[in-house]
Amino acid sequence: MRWKNIAAATVILIIVAAAVWTYLIASYESGLGTSNVIEVSTEYSVSDSHGDNQLVSLNFEHGAEDLAWSSLEINLIINDTNHGCSFGSQSNIESSDSKVIPRLGADGFTFTTEVDATDSDSYTYFDLSQQQEKNGTDYWMKFSSTDIYLAEGITWKFVEGASLSEINEIPNGMSNDTSQRLEWYEYDMSVHRVNPNEGIYVVVKEDMAFKINFLTYYNEDDESRYPTMQIAAIGNASFPALDDPELVIPSPCKIISDSEDNDYWRSNETINLIENQINLCEGTCNISISVKYETVDVEITRHKIQLD
Repeated sequence: MRWKNIAAATVILIIVAAAVWTYLIASYESGLGTSNVIEVSTEYSVSDSHGDNQLVSLNFEHGAEDLAWSSLEINLIINDTNHGCSFGSQSNIESSDSKVIPRLGADGFTFTTEVDATDSDSYTYFDLSQQQEKNGTDYWMKFSSTDIYLAEGITWKFVEGASLSEINEIPNGMSNDTSQRLEWYEYDMSVHRVNPNEGIYVVVKEDMAFKINFLTYYNEDDESRYPTMQIAAIGNASFPALDDPELVIPSPCKIISDSEDNDYWRSNETINLIENQINLCEGTCNISISVKYETVDVEITRHKIQLD
């Protein structure tokens, strides 16, 4: 009978272990996003035909953290039309058939770009400078599942532990070896998740120099094989994508901040969203507010408002 007891105990342990493992996976929470809560004010809002009206003011509830403008996306949906808010430019309409989807952050200089790398038998080729999908002979990076390679002719370096705002020049010790795949992530066996390493990749080609922060391996539906990166030029380096009218257009909604800090929306700072010489709201209009940080929705006290 002893062997039956041992077998029963083994089965129970397996069931318990499976239940714990299932719970860990089901309850997994990404480290992306913020716990900040945004408060909405319409105290000084105006809705007329001038095209330069203040639409809404935003600030954080007490206990917030500073948020990087490069990681923020702010949108107003006015009468069913989406309008991006930034310090200058916003992304143009996305191409639905492309495997590369770039979104310009609120700073007007940093793209958050998702790459479809779901095909394990072939690569998705990406031109980093133009933020576009390319062919196998004209690219900067190629993606397939977790495999990421740099093209020949590129020099690079991984700056461990750095953030985007800390990289303002090309570091010493750049490598020209692009034969090996980038070791850009660690695999968490406990929850079966791919987690990007903390740090910034610097890549240089000719007069173009970029900094890349890998955010996640998952899309907004939590499907894998969609590596997503934040990408910005270093210093005054050329960034052709920012001058491409098919990719970037002037933002119809402008962010006004009194802070001298161009990198962060400070925790105690109120920002105003105003019309950027375009009449977005005249008379009675309904406004829905959407804010994402590191691709994750930020909690807002009032998602919908009405201006008269």
